[in-house]
Amino acid sequence: MAEKTQTIKVAAGQIVSTPGDLDGNLKQMEQMAKTAAKAGARLILFAEGAITGYLFTEGNIAKAVVAGGPETARLLAAAAKHDIVLAAGGLERSRQGLHMSHFVAFPDGKLLVQRKHCLTPTEQGACAVPGAEKRKVFSVDGVKFAICICADSGIEDIWNKMADWGVQVYLGPTAGGGGRKFMKHAADLEDPKGLKSYLRDMAKVCFMGGGLEKCVQHHMALIAVNLSGDDGVSNYHPGHASIIDAGGKTVALVPGDFVVEHLRPQLLQGEIMVRKPRRYPA
Repeated sequence: MAEKTQTIKVAAGQIVSTPGDLDGNLKQMEQMAKTAAKAGARLILFAEGAITGYLFTEGNIAKAVVAGGPETARLLAAAAKHDIVLAAGGLERSRQGLHMSHFVAFPDGKLLVQRKHCLTPTEQGACAVPGAEKRKVFSVDGVKFAICICADSGIEDIWNKMADWGVQVYLGPTAGGGGRKFMKHAADLEDPKGLKSYLRDMAKVCFMGGGLEKCVQHHMALIAVNLSGDDGVSNYHPGHASIIDAGGKTVALVPGDFVVEHLRPQLLQGEIMVRKPRRYPA
């Protein structure tokens, strides 16, 4: 008997995030959510730190979002207006302290918060507080999703754990990048040394890494999206987004780019096949 599968339309929004410009960052997300919903997408994923920017200066930490505050209210309003689930990350302030969190806004007014468990040295240096290891599984049109924020992909045996929880779509928002020394300008590509450096860096962000393999092994779809933009202080985020279905098909892909003039808001969307997840090896 053939295994039962189903399809769902999803999207990933790669915004150019400016640290501290919550209004500007949210406007990009609201516009992308509107466009994705018109095309039939039921969920749109934005990057780690998309709302606030991924920056741990005193000024940016002061902009940390509060669950139930005006920023999450805007996510909920957009979700309700366009009938789409929005998942967006940012610095969060709670009674426990500072977190790297992802907020999932549902059209019915429900708000889910997934806090990052595996904190980086930078996040630990900012005294961020880790969230629980177990993922919060949620459903959209009967399809089960869960979020692993960037380094949470390193949770021991996380793909098999997600399969045990029945997760059909792995959401992987990140804020990957490097120091601003990696940032290039269009003019740099006219110089042979600059072009060689550019090609070397681009080779690292033009493929989905182990994502394709994991999707095939675990019968699980993947939506991944990275932050993009120059934080003006220490980091450059080249962007990168991909949508892969449970059969290993690359539904949509936007490679990262180290040339700052090339970065712009980009929307990926498409229909993915989902199926019953499995442990690997079976």
